[in-house]
Amino acid sequence: RYWMNLTPSDIMWNTSDTGWAKSAWGSVFAPWICGSCVFVHHLPQFKPAVIAETLSRYPITTFCTAPTAFRMLVQHDLSSYKFKSLKHCVTGGEPLLPEVMAKWKTQTGVDIHEGYGQTETVRL
Repeated sequence: RYWMNLTPSDIMWNTSDTGWAKSAWGSVFAPWICGSCVFVHHLPQFKPAVIAETLSRYPITTFCTAPTAFRMLVQHDLSSYKFKSLKHCVTGGEPLLPEVMAKWKTQTGVDIHEGYGQTETVRL
């Protein structure tokens, strides 16, 4: 609830493959606990243009993807896209360079909130 900042009126999109624990926590448990909608998109291959188009076309409010994906996205020209609904972005799993965070903020107007241990710290 606090890191993903989800509410019942949010639409969460997590690009994690279902083979990763991140998919369970980011696409199932956290959104359901918060009463949020989960956006699902079949992505056989990561393409920055498809991600940007999806974020601008659908009312996704919260976006979660890997640091590598954010690095690829900021290298893509995002100037022709409008992210009208996007208000919260999260990432984790490996450190994200401050330059990538700054460029994403400049291009989208949204901060990236970096987390640690979503997979490791949920084990009891």
